[in-house]
Amino acid sequence: MGDRIQPAYLLLGPESGDKGQWIKECRAGLREQYGTDPEIHRFYPFETENGEVLTALGNNSLFADHRLVILSQAEDLSATQITQLAGYLAHPSQSATLLIVSNETSLSAKLSSALPKDQVKVFWEMYDDRKPDWVRAFFRKSNMAIQDDAIELLLELVENNTQELKNTCSQLIQFLAANHTGFADPITEDDIENYVFHSRQESVFSLFEQIATGTLEKALAVLHTLLRSGEGDSVPLLAGLLWQFRRLASFTELLGQGSGTDQAYKNTTVLGKSAALRRKKDQNTYTVAAQRYTLAQIRSIIARLGEYDIRTREMGTDFQQLLLEEFLYVCMEKQGEAPAALPRASFATDARF
Repeated sequence: MGDRIQPAYLLLGPESGDKGQWIKECRAGLREQYGTDPEIHRFYPFETENGEVLTALGNNSLFADHRLVILSQAEDLSATQITQLAGYLAHPSQSATLLIVSNETSLSAKLSSALPKDQVKVFWEMYDDRKPDWVRAFFRKSNMAIQDDAIELLLELVENNTQELKNTCSQLIQFLAANHTGFADPITEDDIENYVFHSRQESVFSLFEQIATGTLEKALAVLHTLLRSGEGDSVPLLAGLLWQFRRLASFTELLGQGSGTDQAYKNTTVLGKSAALRRKKDQNTYTVAAQRYTLAQIRSIIARLGEYDIRTREMGTDFQQLLLEEFLYVCMEKQGEAPAALPRASFATDARF
């Protein structure tokens, strides 16, 4: 990063790997420019509702000549926060650098128009046709070869950004290094599947996969793993399932309206935003789920998700496991059918003491 670093930048787009590398280079550039490491402050919109980010930008540090302030998930900024930041960008501090970061490719015009074009950078995802060569080159640097079908499977398993791809390839190399030495023994599709089996971590996505394609016993096993690992809190868990069932409802509705399967994969949405099914694994999961559940049943499950969210919040953590197990039963065995209401007992007439 040879040019002098400016007081503010918008860093947009879904390619988090290149974006993260740019931020590292920015930090190194500030170190070179000022002779010391900058003092770093990180914020999210919900942490700066009272102007905390502006305070960090305006207050000189006793320990560093410059401050690097990173505001992530800027797509969640409120209208008031956007107005405040736009006001700051009109007259930014010269002793701080503000990085406004978002996975979206555009933000409010109030922000983008407040900066010169060379201070608004969009990091696009790597084109699909470039990814296989990128993977081959990455393994070649470690004196390893990988077969085409193994690359195809690997790309299906990885989120669509170079940082995630780099992390996964590095972990795979460490996992397979003892059994693959040199280019004469390339990595195969079986090696990838073996790695996935040994490194598999359960999540709300693997729980939905079992709800969509597995049995109640397998879904309960995933749930219990999540609960033991501390990842089974009901609020984010039910929210994650809600998102996926809304996605399934959209996909199933498109099929019912006559869309072809491939077209439905591309046009699936959640709350009006694109949620296209790009990975083959996701496509297979949702195709099976659309065969297992009717659109009416999916909508009923979505209703049950709202009810169980309320119940788990009201009854507290002691009853979370019981309620989540009950939800899986209602979802998978009853296809979301509302359970019959039990008659309410009266202590005045029904108690027997």
